[in-house]
Amino acid sequence: MLKGLFDRISSGNTLYYPGCLTKFVLPRVDENYRKILKAMGISYILLKDKEFCCGSPVLNAGYKKDFDDLVRKNTETFRQFGVGRIVTNCPACFYMIKNHYSVPVEHMTTLIWKNIRRFESGRFAGERITYHDPCHLGRHSGIYDEPRNILKHLGFEVVEFPQNRNLSLCCGGGGGLKTNCPSMSNDIAKSRFAELKTKKLITPCPMCYAQFKENAPKGVEVLEFSEVLV
Repeated sequence: MLKGLFDRISSGNTLYYPGCLTKFVLPRVDENYRKILKAMGISYILLKDKEFCCGSPVLNAGYKKDFDDLVRKNTETFRQFGVGRIVTNCPACFYMIKNHYSVPVEHMTTLIWKNIRRFESGRFAGERITYHDPCHLGRHSGIYDEPRNILKHLGFEVVEFPQNRNLSLCCGGGGGLKTNCPSMSNDIAKSRFAELKTKKLITPCPMCYAQFKENAPKGVEVLEFSEVLV
């Protein structure tokens, strides 16, 4: 019995890993996902100031050695805190951890769908909303149905962009474009709104959310996925 308890403490912790953008720029979204984990009855730990970036921006910029250093630092921290599973709301973090780390990881949308009974059905009955597929969650990770199923469970009518799922267009905020070519980045976001057929746009990516929020035309509400669940 004591050995089993020790095993759970030493290597069975679920880590909630919000990622840099959520943690430092979108604290309200961070708090929302903590509430969602609690609502699902999932115990989790936080690393707070001991957590490093997943390395996605570093690797994408071509700094392979620095990326490898980050992976080593994170891996050692995960070991120290007995992390047996990681849950993240950030599609980029999910993709990086899944493909470059040895710890099992799950994106928040698939975890929520598994626990959908915890959330009231039909509370947004009849409301029309457009869902945006983030690049790292959709094309790169193949997660398309769970976010839509969650929205439909909540009662939303999901109206698709002309190009969606694996053909979805980028928000314009990723890949360093926002930093290096801000005008082009914003033009891409605005081109997405030109195809919008509803007054509400929702996405489970902090980067997409911040990018769309900044460029939304008057009368259009941009929502982060957690906002309709809390």
